Amino acid sequence: MYYLQRLRGLFLLLASAGLVLFASCQSEEGSGVATTPEGQGTITFSVSNYRQVSFDDLTSSATRAAGTIVMGLANLSLTVFNAETNEQVSPTILHKSGDYDDTPEKAKTFPLFSVTLPYGRYRVLVLGYNGSRECHITSLNHISWDDGYVPNTFLYCDEFTLDQSTNLDRTITLKRVVAAFRLDTEDALPAELKKMRFSSAAGGTVLDATTGFTSQNSGRTSEIVVPPDSLGKPGMFTSYLFLPSKELNTDYTVQALGNSDAVLYEKHFNNVPLRINVLTLWQGKFFTASDSGEAPGVQGGFSIEWDMDWDETLQFQP
Repeated sequence: MYYLQRLRGLFLLLASAGLVLFASCQSEEGSGVATTPEGQGTITFSVSNYRQVSFDDLTSSATRAAGTIVMGLANLSLTVFNAETNEQVSPTILHKSGDYDDTPEKAKTFPLFSVTLPYGRYRVLVLGYNGSRECHITSLNHISWDDGYVPNTFLYCDEFTLDQSTNLDRTITLKRVVAAFRLDTEDALPAELKKMRFSSAAGGTVLDATTGFTSQNSGRTSEIVVPPDSLGKPGMFTSYLFLPSKELNTDYTVQALGNSDAVLYEKHFNNVPLRINVLTLWQGKFFTASDSGEAPGVQGGFSIEWDMDWDETLQFQP
């Protein structure tokens, strides 16, 4: 059995080596040296220099000051477009972090992309986002996800020239392009709760990569399924939104849904300020009367919280 395993491993190694040799020799037959065809270049993009913490596990300021970087993005994708026509010139390359978790060495290759292109002027689009829903890049001006989903999204989009003098190794920085509204309940989630529904009067679900904004401003409705093991404990729910400008004020309605989407509780939040890369936080009793005697379903005060990984700190009282 031991020798069979050794032979099987040797066969796989030789098969892999054969693929590498084929890829290396196809551009210059018989040379034995990997070359890029004349008039083309292979450019490598490395995604780094961005900081991210989980919305549900914010690190302390002391930890952030120490320079801790949390690589929490589930997906990274790269697409290249012709800078003159905006036509896509290469298939989208998608990396999923779960495919790179086998070993520490393999994990280091997660942020790397290499593409071979004819000399010319291009625009590169790199998206970092969470969740498992498929991303659709119809054009640079129209990026969306299945079912109107908006994930925690980071973006890089810029032009570059590829020629003999181009630096073929590029390090790029992703920036967060969503605003977030978080509901942090101080009271326990009721046993009959199935979903939380967030409805905003403004914002959108389609991203324009050339601006970092959305061209839509008709609002968004999103639903978050509540895991059964969360019931009976305080809850935390976050809804993301693309904005038509860096900041705006909008109204939100948040509903707690039971079986058959029956509305169990509802709160209305008026004139809520949202900003890109800012977390808007409401904390209070959602399912029971507040300490001030406010009945369930009536809007209470909330604030906008700033974290070092977000843009700024705001305090807000409606």
